[in-house]
Amino acid sequence: MTEDTLNNDRISKVMFGARVQTLERLKLLYNQEYFGNEELAKDREMMYRQEFQRLRAYFNLDMGGNILDIGCGTGGFLSQFDATWRKYGIEISDYARGIARSRGIVTDFELQDDFFDLILFRGTLQHIPDPVSKIEDCYYWLKNGGGIAFLATPNTNSIYYKFFNSLPMLGEAYNFLLPSDTMLQQILTNFGFKIKGFEYPYADTPYARPMKDVMLFLMKLLRIRKDATFAFYRNVMECYAAKEHVHNDDHH
Repeated sequence: MTEDTLNNDRISKVMFGARVQTLERLKLLYNQEYFGNEELAKDREMMYRQEFQRLRAYFNLDMGGNILDIGCGTGGFLSQFDATWRKYGIEISDYARGIARSRGIVTDFELQDDFFDLILFRGTLQHIPDPVSKIEDCYYWLKNGGGIAFLATPNTNSIYYKFFNSLPMLGEAYNFLLPSDTMLQQILTNFGFKIKGFEYPYADTPYARPMKDVMLFLMKLLRIRKDATFAFYRNVMECYAAKEHVHNDDHH
């Protein structure tokens, strides 16, 4: 193995949590077609707005700073943040990364400790080859008091998953970890984060049809509609946490 190959692999490990060879295989999954579903665009934009407002309830977004979106896609969610934020994104897809750059998102950079004010995982935690290690990295990349948020994240601690052993938004080829709120809280706490809160968005989302969803749940339970997929309460979670202030004793 050449020195260049070793260096590229180290960069891939830091940025994406996988070897170059694994990334090349995964890139085939995240092509233009994956990002190009226009039918979902309107609903997604509504979700972006709702999620941004919930972020605002947990973190002060008016101060600006450095923000990192891990799995930023085409940069749609980061576009919710104004020019007081310097936006950084990690994205495996060449197609999506190009669009993100056109939106002013920096995608070619060196990660460093104590740099970011806010780090986001929006619907990406389950797609990362080494998600636990990546959360540990985030702890050090964040400044003291910096925030971390997991949005649009599947939650296996839900009645839907407990009955059907699946969730509507999951695609087997894309997932390495199927998280739950209990699991995520344990991981974050053990790395030193302080949990600020969990949210389970459903009722106000564009995907919720409560009466129909309950009916489909019963029909799926009775095996009348075994293949039915639908939104349901607690299928999706949001988690908000912060890096607790760390005191450096070297100056004492």
